[in-house]
Order: sequence, then C-alpha cells, then structure tokens
Amino acid sequence: MVRFLTGWLKDVVNNAYSRPYVHKIRDKPVFSLIDAIRKVKEENKNPIIAEYKRASPSGFSADRDPIEYAKEMERSGAVGISVLTEDKFFSGSYDYLFIISHTVKIPVLMKDFVVTERQIDNAYNLGADSILLIVRILTERELESLILYARSYRLEPLVEIFDENELEMALNAGAKIIGVNSRDLLTFAIDQERVKRVLRKIPSNVIRVAESGITSKEQIEELKKYGADAFLIGSSLMKEPSKIKELI
Repeated sequence: MVRFLTGWLKDVVNNAYSRPYVHKIRDKPVFSLIDAIRKVKEENKNPIIAEYKRASPSGFSADRDPIEYAKEMERSGAVGISVLTEDKFFSGSYDYLFIISHTVKIPVLMKDFVVTERQIDNAYNLGADSILLIVRILTERELESLILYARSYRLEPLVEIFDENELEMALNAGAKIIGVNSRDLLTFAIDQERVKRVLRKIPSNVIRVAESGITSKEQIEELKKYGADAFLIGSSLMKEPSKIKELI
C-alpha cells in the first residue's frame, strides 16, 4: 500500500525527503519519555509535553526564545518538550532541537514529518530522545521499519494517529506510545470527541497521549477519564507559558 497524499501534506512530505543529513556527534544520554510520563503520573501530576513551535499551517504564529521557553517549561514541571523542526510550513529548525535538547534534562521529542531513516539519524545526532511518526503519511511497512530504526538508537517513537483505522496500524507495528491528534491534518478542524472515542480503544499497556486543542485543566481531567496518560500542548503554552503551572 502506498500512501496517497494531496495538498500541503504532499508538499510537506516531499520537503521531508530532501532534508539534509546533519553531521554531529551526540554528546548526551537518551532520556526515556515513557519512563518520565510514568514517574509524573506516580506523583499524581499531569504529564505535560510542552511544545515549542513558531508557526503552523492552521494560522498559528508565535515568537519566543527557545532557551527561555525550554527552561521555564522544565522548571514548571513539564514531562518533556516537543520541538517542531519542519522548516517549510512550521518555521521549525534543527537548530531549535539542538539548542533545546542541550538546555534541559527532560526528554525532548523531535516533531516533524518523518519519512526517512536520515531524519531519525538527525534526531539522534541533535540530541532528541524521541521522534514523532505520523501514521497518516506512512505505509504500514514504512511505519514498522521506522519504529525499529528509531529503537536501534533507543529512541522510542510517539506514534500519532487520527482514528480507529490508524490505531490498528499503530498497534500492528508495535507502538508503545500512541498520540491521538484532535486536529485533522487536512482541514485543521479540532474534534475532542473523536479523541475520547479513540483513546478508550487503546490498550492500557500502551502510553496514551492526547494531542492538540488543549487549553484548560478541565479538558485534561475529562480526557483522563477516557484513558489519556499524557498531554501534548503547544499553542496555548506558546502564547502563555506560565499557564503550564495550572495545567500540571
């Protein structure tokens, strides 16, 4: 099966294939995102993966110093930091990943449209502790292969899904941590009810992450009822970093 992509998704994937290899030697240990999430849960706190992103095709735009943001998120109790490195549509950069991964001592996720082993090489070399793999843009064979390749570096990927069909693909590929994105990558519409429906179908031995559209403690408490273990939050924290304290 070959993934048929259209519109901006086709463009972003084509751009991903052309990303160059980054020649760096990793100089830091790998921090487990799964272990960090479990530890925070044991402390009866909400595991928040705070995202650093400067723009998105949905219209979001923000400009914050990556070092200051990362330090504030770590200081406030974030379980990890997600860094957008996609450069065409999200104004991301590998530089942000390197800077942030060498600023904090918590797991750092490289959030990108990963379709090649070279991108995983870059994630490891630049100091990432996990990568995002988006089921919507991958075939089953590609997903399984990229998961295994990431694990060869001891990077456990966060596998992002949209619906039940993609959940089946993620489970068949052996995903250990699955994120359900409330945002439709084609229309950018947010649907938290779909997230709740899909979350409750993920086996309990898999770490479940609710992604996108989360702005309040009430939303987090509601998503926890449906099995969410952790929460990836970007826009609201980039707009108001201090908000993380009330969400945790």
